Amino acid sequence: MAAPASVIPLARLALADRPPGQAVAVGAGLGGDGLDWARFRAEVGGTAAALSGCRRGLLCCRDGWRFAVGLFGLLAAGAEVALPPNDRPDTLARLAGECDRVVDDDFGAAPGAWSGVIDPGLAIAFHTSGSTGEPKRVLRGLAALDGEIAALQALWGARLAGAPALSMVPLHHAFGLVFGLLWPLAAGRAVFRRRCDAPEEALRQELAGAVVVSSPAHLTRLDGLAPLAPESRPRLVLSAGAPLPEAAAADARALFGAPVAEIYGSTETGAIATRPRDGGDPAWIPLPGYRVEATAEGLLRLHAPGGTAELADRIAVEDDGFRLLGRADRIVKIEGKRVALDEVERDLATLAEVAEARVLLLDGPVPTLAAVVVPSATGAETLAAEGAFRFGRRLRRRLSARLDFASLPRRWRFVAALPATALGKQTSAALAVLFEEPAP
Repeated sequence: MAAPASVIPLARLALADRPPGQAVAVGAGLGGDGLDWARFRAEVGGTAAALSGCRRGLLCCRDGWRFAVGLFGLLAAGAEVALPPNDRPDTLARLAGECDRVVDDDFGAAPGAWSGVIDPGLAIAFHTSGSTGEPKRVLRGLAALDGEIAALQALWGARLAGAPALSMVPLHHAFGLVFGLLWPLAAGRAVFRRRCDAPEEALRQELAGAVVVSSPAHLTRLDGLAPLAPESRPRLVLSAGAPLPEAAAADARALFGAPVAEIYGSTETGAIATRPRDGGDPAWIPLPGYRVEATAEGLLRLHAPGGTAELADRIAVEDDGFRLLGRADRIVKIEGKRVALDEVERDLATLAEVAEARVLLLDGPVPTLAAVVVPSATGAETLAAEGAFRFGRRLRRRLSARLDFASLPRRWRFVAALPATALGKQTSAALAVLFEEPAP
């Protein structure tokens, strides 16, 4: 699928015919004034010159402007860009040891000239822990990113023309990078210089006509916030990174006064499909030019302009799209029987004593099914009265009416909130840590 005329391939961004004063970054009171196209080109050119000879650079800027300049400065210098999974000092130190240079918010360079074409064969290296917590390096080439951006522009380009992008999602995350920076830059839209970690920070920005890039970790924390006035509302709120609960989608619609759309994808493939969150449970619709089918095993096979990929997500294809049925790696064997962890979680969530629950298989000489539960108000009272051991036995007894013996959790942890990543995704590694110490 060809990119719309208004989208510039990333490798040719320097050749974009844009007014020198066109805004690249905005943000009231954040030094956004003057961060225009002419300055962007000059700073990228100077950064590229300062990074001459770099083959792989670690990019760890929090400031959106510095991140954009550093990203294209590294690419213009011919370097692979390494993005960290988080900004913890030990993570940055480890990755810095694998790179030639580190580009952070303090990196400075004299202005220079940026006029050449970037090598389209260069790639951006994401570092993600996935669902297991094991570090994984994922390379995405500029051509693949161009294909994703072209599909997004075909879907929403006209609707979001001129809309600045405010990202609450870190730019080192694949979703944050594409939706919060690369797509806006390719389409000639501005980005907010400041990343807003908390919803209340985002609401203080000038959001009129903007697009908000968020995640369930943000949209589940809207309680107590006042809705935006009609003249301050964004055009669209996007969410990705983890499933978005319907209650959170409803809260976001009410607070921002704008439609909410959910994105499904992966670090390896980028965005795959979207669905409106205007109530109910609609099917997922593949992006323009994308096609999804189920394999013989019921797994998702993606046909995109850049190639074909298979994911470990089970799906059901319907006339109006497809539905996600859970991860294939969420089916485990216990005592010779297949146990669907998603099914155990769904049954747990129906109990009056349970607000949220996640189930995992703990490794050991004898694999053990374990559950991490956030009690409901009723459950919290029962837990306080009975203690953790008896409360776990109570839940296990309630589940036994629906599930066979092998599907009943044997170990329990009760928490105020489920451990999650910055985007609201629970990982088995983070959950397993709760079982490393004896139960209180």
